[in-house]
Amino acid sequence: MNKDTHPSVAAVSRRSFLQTGMVAGAGLTLGATSKVFGAVPAEDSLSFFIVTDTHYLAQREHPDRMVAGSVAVNDRLITTLNELPGQELPEEVGGGTITAPSGVIHLGDIIDTGDKGSEIDSKMTETEWNFYVEQYGLTGKEGKLRYPVYELHGNHDSPRHRNAAIRGIIKRNPDRPGVKNISENGLHYSWDWGKIHFISLGNVVGPNDEELPIGRYDSFESLPFLISDLKENVGDSGRPVVLLQHSDIQRYARPVDTTMKGGSREMCCPGMARTAWCNSGCERSDGILLQEWSPADVAAYYRAIKNHNITAIFHGHLHSRRIERWDGERLDADDGIPVFGSSNSGAGGGDRSLFYCRVEDNHLAIREYRSQGVHGWDKEQAQIAWSPVVWRVDLKHRA
Repeated sequence: MNKDTHPSVAAVSRRSFLQTGMVAGAGLTLGATSKVFGAVPAEDSLSFFIVTDTHYLAQREHPDRMVAGSVAVNDRLITTLNELPGQELPEEVGGGTITAPSGVIHLGDIIDTGDKGSEIDSKMTETEWNFYVEQYGLTGKEGKLRYPVYELHGNHDSPRHRNAAIRGIIKRNPDRPGVKNISENGLHYSWDWGKIHFISLGNVVGPNDEELPIGRYDSFESLPFLISDLKENVGDSGRPVVLLQHSDIQRYARPVDTTMKGGSREMCCPGMARTAWCNSGCERSDGILLQEWSPADVAAYYRAIKNHNITAIFHGHLHSRRIERWDGERLDADDGIPVFGSSNSGAGGGDRSLFYCRVEDNHLAIREYRSQGVHGWDKEQAQIAWSPVVWRVDLKHRA
């Protein structure tokens, strides 16, 4: 299937789910069902936007200044988010008016330089982070964005250390509208919008509590927070839950190499604590993988959520849209947790997008708004339109 060829609207139920597009050479159609939906009932009012991978970038020659192109495309992204509410959706994606969102979720890689460790990189990181805060604000009143923002960190924000971005997220979390639970380290958090419980988990989820290999990115204890938050705020209620992270599951949901049991959890070299990479000038030590995310942690992640009503997992990182179902072993499963990988929203390239999510008739409906062409979100020079497909996920208990 060509990634630009879709049925007009795809219905997604417990055993009917559509993955459209070709990513990394793989395109899968999982029980697609075409259906035309009418206008959205007025009583369905909960909506939110999802963006990812804005990669705000400072100038290396002048680390206290931003790169003009990075500022321009991200400024147009914010303008787009501000202007969409009140507009009419095309009939091919269900019609109706775009409602004012409860907030904007940012899935990470907010900035570009937080994964690097030189003195200049640290200055660039601080400049990029401060500019993001200035542009996005927090509650919809401080910056250019008119809505509250709920961001999490990606690998470009920080792979392992508490830099300006990590410290900034921690500082902002207590003041986010509606936040009801924050992790002990202050980085991860959860909140409710209507009947849905949202959990922000950062770049990767982990670590597992067994002596199995860990990945090169620090999980900042997101798995223990997830387990405790589900217990305290969801329990056995069957309440719908949306999970938010940066890295993709696709490459790491595979059998665990148990031969690594007993390996050390120490860093394989001092540099790994400062940079994203550990693939040169550093002898590998047992228990540390060069992979971004350990399959052992991914397996533990699934064990923690499999008995809950997980409406969807959203992630970024791939800079391409990819949508599948995950049953703990496969990401092309007929039945399982819907996983929505969003394309980059503000970084370089010829194709950018955002998700518009809305509760409709006891479903979460997800639509993609795309900007094609190097002049991202430019009304005069880019091709901006809704992808002609709707993914609908039942909010009722999945299991």
